[in-house]
Amino acid sequence: MKISVEEYSRVLQLSRTGRVGAAVVPAPPPIDAPEEPLPAVRVEVSPRAQEIRQIKFLLDELPDVREELVQELRQKIEAGEYQVSSAEIADLIVRRTVADNVR
Repeated sequence: MKISVEEYSRVLQLSRTGRVGAAVVPAPPPIDAPEEPLPAVRVEVSPRAQEIRQIKFLLDELPDVREELVQELRQKIEAGEYQVSSAEIADLIVRRTVADNVR
């Protein structure tokens, strides 16, 4: 893309005056202008919120996958030692359903 001298002059005029034709555009603040300091804000966190924050931090530190358990189950499956009865599976499904409905 090429920018002509005329286009450059129009942009330069806009940046200096804040005007192009009848339109008024606010001039940007000078680059070296000091920023006004933000007022101090005081925030109080309840003990309960602090406790929740700490628990969340601890949970975030836990791995998503429990590698030890996965490795143990893999070994049992490969050795043919992993046996789960259908009654145990059904029992766990019922317990989970009841627990979900209680919430």
